[in-house]
Amino acid sequence: MKSLLLTFLLSLVLSGPVFAATIEVGGGLELEIPVPEGWTLYQEEPPTALVEEMAEHVAHEAEAQGASPTREQIMDVARKRLAANEAILYHEAGGAHLDIDFSALDPGQKPPSTKTLRNSAKYAAQSLAGEEGVTDVFSDVSEFQVQGAREAFLLAADYRHHMEPVRFLGVIGFAGSDQWFFLYYTDYLRAPGTFGQMQEILDQAVIRATGN
Repeated sequence: MKSLLLTFLLSLVLSGPVFAATIEVGGGLELEIPVPEGWTLYQEEPPTALVEEMAEHVAHEAEAQGASPTREQIMDVARKRLAANEAILYHEAGGAHLDIDFSALDPGQKPPSTKTLRNSAKYAAQSLAGEEGVTDVFSDVSEFQVQGAREAFLLAADYRHHMEPVRFLGVIGFAGSDQWFFLYYTDYLRAPGTFGQMQEILDQAVIRATGN
């Protein structure tokens, strides 16, 4: 009954039919997010269009370094980069995507402090500004609430990639006893309403122990 009520309430906020997807992310945790109409959750193979897009980045990087990898090698690197994510939520019409990545602490490493989490979000902004083809970056870091997380920060950024406008949301946080998490959303503004939908999706995200 509680699950049905949650789905009904989400459908009032997110346009079109919506269902709640549960993703096992390691460390005895799972992530639940709403998936509205027009979005597809990929947990095995990444979407082909996203692999092609990543391959373009890889090719540009290789060219800048004076390397000449084959098409097959470029595609292999692109797939491996995307495979680092536990899941990808992809908007088929607009190409917007949320990359979901949970990573355990290294052995003997302590959980991050508030300062460390905030700095990680700031470093992510600096890394974004240094990517190939990225210009005119405006970013802000603020605290963000994720239900079930110990703590999280939100990096919101607007920039241009090869002169095309892009909006970015990055949630960086810590959950459970040993799990960093990174929820990185990239929106090329090709389909109206996707950015607002993603704001609601992130607001409704829940992290909990598996089986709860």
